Amino acid sequence: MDLVARSEREGHFYVPAFCVVVAGRDILRDHKAAVVQAEVDLTIGGASRFSFTIQDAFDFETRQFRVNDKRVDLLSLLKFGTPVTISMGYGESANLVQLISGTVSHIAPNFPETGSPEIVVSGYDHAFRLTAGKSSRTWKAGSLDSDAVAEIANFHSLNADIVPTKSPREQIVQKHESDLEFALRLAKQNGYEIYVRGSELRFGPARLRDKAVLTMEWGRGLLSFKPEANLAGQYTSVEVSSWDAKTAQTIIGRATRGQELGRDPREQSAGDMLAGVLRHEAILRVREPVNSQSEATNLAIALLKEQSERFLTGDVETIGVPEIIPDRNVTLAGLGQLFSKTYYVEQATHSANANGYRTRFKVREATL
Repeated sequence: MDLVARSEREGHFYVPAFCVVVAGRDILRDHKAAVVQAEVDLTIGGASRFSFTIQDAFDFETRQFRVNDKRVDLLSLLKFGTPVTISMGYGESANLVQLISGTVSHIAPNFPETGSPEIVVSGYDHAFRLTAGKSSRTWKAGSLDSDAVAEIANFHSLNADIVPTKSPREQIVQKHESDLEFALRLAKQNGYEIYVRGSELRFGPARLRDKAVLTMEWGRGLLSFKPEANLAGQYTSVEVSSWDAKTAQTIIGRATRGQELGRDPREQSAGDMLAGVLRHEAILRVREPVNSQSEATNLAIALLKEQSERFLTGDVETIGVPEIIPDRNVTLAGLGQLFSKTYYVEQATHSANANGYRTRFKVREATL
C-alpha cells in the first residue's frame, strides 16, 4: 500500500495512539496511570525490547507510587516477569497493531531535584527466555539444524515457524552457549534469520522476495533516508575448508559473486563491483569443521550472504507505521535511480509520545 493512501485511510494520521497492557489490563484506561511515552525496538537475531514512562503517580503523603485514584500500589503491578503488550497506531484502541509481547525485566524510578518523580519500565520479548543460562549438549547423527531449533522452541514453550534445513549433520553440538547464541549460530550457518514475534519463534530464510508492505516517497511521509554503500570488507568469493578424518582428504566448499542469496540479478552486487575495481580476486578463506561437501558449500554461501548484506545499508525515519517490522520489505521512492528500490527491514523502533508517533528503521540491500 502507498503511504499517502494509508494516510487518507487513517484520517491523515491526525490521532496517533498507543496502548500498554500489563497483566491483561490497560494500564492507562483501567488503572488511570499517566503513560506519557512508549517505545518498542524490534530486531532480528536477538531479544526485542520495550519501554514506557509513567508520570504523576507518586503519592507524596504515603511516599509510594500509586495509581487508580491512589488505591493500587504501582510497583506491585510491575513485578519482574509481569506480562506486557504494547500496541500502536491511529484512532480507537481496537484499530491499534500489537508490536510486542514480553515481560518486565527493568524498573528505573527517577526522583529529580525538582518536580514529580517518574518511573521507566522496560523489558524484552519472549526471546529473552533463550538468553538465560548456558548449555552444552549434542544431537544424534542424521539430525537437522532445524530439529535442534524446534526442540529449543518447544522447551521454551514457544510456537515454531521453522523452515527445515537441508543437510543432515553427523553431529550437532551446543558448546557452552545460551540457547539464543546456539540458535543464532545455526541460523548463520544456514543463511537463516531467527527472531521471536509474539509467542512464535521464526527460523528460516529472510523474506527478501515477499511483496513490500508499504511504498513511501521522500517528502510524502518518508521523512529522511541516509543510505551508505561501502565496498570495505567485501569479497568476490568465499572458500570454506575442513579436514575429513574418514577419507583423509580436505573438504572445500566455494561460493562466488552471483550466488549471493536474495540479490537482484539485474543489478551489480558488492562482489561484482569489487571485481571491477581490483585486478585480482578478493577471497575469504575460512577453516571451519564441517562434515560434508554440501555442508561446506552451504556455509560458504551463507558467509558470502552475510558480507554482501553489509554493502548497502540505510537509516530511515517516517511517520509512525506499525506495519514496518523486521523481516519485511518496504519500497522507498523519490530517491533517484540508484536508491529508489525495495529494501529489507532488519530493525525497527516505534516511538509514541506527546509529540506524535514516529518509526525509525534500518534497511539493507545486496545490490546497487
